[in-house]
Amino acid sequence: MISILKKHRQLLYKTLIFSVLVVLYSSCSKTTESIGNGLLSENDHIGAFYTDTLQLNCHSVRIDTLYSKGLSTVLLGSMMDPVMGLTDANLITQLHLSSTNQYFGDDPVIDSVVLQLAYNGYYGDTTTTQTVHVYELSDILIDSADYYQFSEVMVQGEDLANSYQFQPHPKTVKTIVGNDTLSNAVLRIPLSNSFGERLATADSAIFSTPDAFKNYFHGLKISCESVSQNGAICYFNPTSNSITKLQVYYHETPSTNQMRYDFYITSDDVFFNQYLHDYTLGSSVFIQQVLDGNEALGQTQLYLQSMGGIRCFISFPDLKEWAAGLQDEGTHLIINEAKLVIPVSEDAPESEVLTPPASLALVSLKTTGGSALLPDYMEGSSYYGGSYSSSKQNVTFRISEYIQGLILGHEDSQGLYLSIAGASYNAYRWIIAGPDAPQDQQMRYEIKYSLVKE
Repeated sequence: MISILKKHRQLLYKTLIFSVLVVLYSSCSKTTESIGNGLLSENDHIGAFYTDTLQLNCHSVRIDTLYSKGLSTVLLGSMMDPVMGLTDANLITQLHLSSTNQYFGDDPVIDSVVLQLAYNGYYGDTTTTQTVHVYELSDILIDSADYYQFSEVMVQGEDLANSYQFQPHPKTVKTIVGNDTLSNAVLRIPLSNSFGERLATADSAIFSTPDAFKNYFHGLKISCESVSQNGAICYFNPTSNSITKLQVYYHETPSTNQMRYDFYITSDDVFFNQYLHDYTLGSSVFIQQVLDGNEALGQTQLYLQSMGGIRCFISFPDLKEWAAGLQDEGTHLIINEAKLVIPVSEDAPESEVLTPPASLALVSLKTTGGSALLPDYMEGSSYYGGSYSSSKQNVTFRISEYIQGLILGHEDSQGLYLSIAGASYNAYRWIIAGPDAPQDQQMRYEIKYSLVKE
């Protein structure tokens, strides 16, 4: 497909260059009528045209499956979206020994236990107070297993955090913890001393190897209580071992000198995010489209959400018929440029905290199942696009080769899936205008094309 497209473009470019040279020469010569005579067939003609009125069919759909294991950023928190309802993000993780053969002494006294997490960003309203719960896992996490946003694990009944409340402070720098000054903002969750005592008094054999410890202590589930309004999803760096850790502070009697032992999360450990959505708490129009399946509503307004949430399906129902009507024997339709323009919906409530995503992702839905990157993606991000423009309040993709492939019948695609880029490890949401939204504020695809006769 790409080679055919390039062949057509080369023909177009060569003809245009020749035409420009003829014009330039003719502007300097008194014998213009003789220049170029006989070099081009009378049947060779090029026309440049534009359209942005071709039909798009769009609707929002839920994302069934999102792989959420071992991500570089993990999410935690609860957020009530005024349009899309409630979302909770939980973290499930194993813990790793910072050193083997740890010995807490014959008579250790636990001073405190703290789960410390290194902030890596946030989305939403951080002024909302959140209540965190921490539970010990009953299930063993399996390294070879796949974990998704819906994966369930069994936990023990005691809340080790005792419903600890906090307001996120992800922008704080130079956090002072004891004698340490941390360069990163942190969330410090105090856990029960009895939990620390059980670790400190366990058989020394469990500290012999990381696997021995994981077989004894299966890990933690960290969750936040669902908020009733506002709220935020916080981002954390799980494997920042100098900051993210479980800290057990203790001393050995009769000494009062405090010591500390750390448990880390490493890339060798199993950890994943669990995302829970209650869309029944969303707006009525949102519910009708996303839950009740009223696809026609997507022609006016569409929804995108990260965390295994929502994406949009886009198809081009009249593209081939339009192209066929422009072509006859010996005429080629060349797509010079095709852009998919995705604007924010004018009906979306303005919010300083529910900001647009940094970028979107676009994949082709294969007729045989599965998905694939568009051929235009291979041209690089500066050409392909996908980033949000704050000045234009839209996102634009160049999909020229994809559209040409659909016309030529070389593209195995029944449409496109539009989603938020990095949706497994960020909490963005966005409301966008559909193809039937008000003029100049609607989703559309703009085509610049030429008709070449040989």
